Amino acid sequence: PTQPLSVSAQKLSWNIIGAFLIVVAGMTYAIYNGFITFDPVPVAKAVAVIFCLIFVAYFAAIYFKGNLNANEKKGMWALLLICIASACFWAGFEQAGSSLNLFGRDYTDRMLGAFEIPTAWFQSANSFFIVILSPFFAALWINLAKRMITPSYSVKCAFGLIVMATGFIVMFFASQYAAAGLKVAPYWLIATYFLHTVGELCLSPVALSAVSKLSPKRFAGQMMGVFVLTYSIGNVIAGLLAGNFDPENLEQMPNLYLQISLFGISIGIILVLLSFKTKYWEMSAESAAQEAEHKPA
Repeated sequence: PTQPLSVSAQKLSWNIIGAFLIVVAGMTYAIYNGFITFDPVPVAKAVAVIFCLIFVAYFAAIYFKGNLNANEKKGMWALLLICIASACFWAGFEQAGSSLNLFGRDYTDRMLGAFEIPTAWFQSANSFFIVILSPFFAALWINLAKRMITPSYSVKCAFGLIVMATGFIVMFFASQYAAAGLKVAPYWLIATYFLHTVGELCLSPVALSAVSKLSPKRFAGQMMGVFVLTYSIGNVIAGLLAGNFDPENLEQMPNLYLQISLFGISIGIILVLLSFKTKYWEMSAESAAQEAEHKPA
């Protein structure tokens, strides 16, 4: 910011943060020891709403009160769409630790001869695929750039979101077998984690790069914090989605996975359709950033 906080304002900010952490620690202790009982679903919904309001408020404050020029505002619009894609992506991706993990435990045939594959081992698939696929994706973007093929940030993020969502189409078919009372082979989950990892490699590093490139330079750090908030929003929504999976009502499981898939694909398609406009916004924002770097102090 052009006007940093005064010493008194900084002290007040740290006092507020400290008080908040003390309250959180106290509430955690009370809940853990049974002094306070609560229904986590309404709390999660309230947290999701609060996070969304904080995101909108901070984003709007920078947009309207940050003295941005026209090109910087265009970059903010492009970033807003990327943030929406990020929140939707993590809402689906983080099913790995909840509904997908439970599917692996209860509805997957984990026997390999006389050995039963631990459920937690499926969580390692993402890390394995990241190590294997990261060099390929790094080379992919470089080679595309050499051929003058440069998809916009929003197109890359949209592709990642769509690929992740297709993983739930795999789960749609797998859960149909589970709903029929059968246990499915592990390769259904492995295929899902593979698609989720491909989506992550398309979206996550690209989105982080977009924040650093498209944010107004004087707000780059704050915009990175605003963007990271999309991880929290996505994780909370992921928990709410996972709460809809009822082990006593397996017939609904395929439709739930299909709904997640169709929603993610729809958002991705919308981003692709908007990419003709967002690419212009991104180019304007990067041009403004280059001018700011070469502007004499």
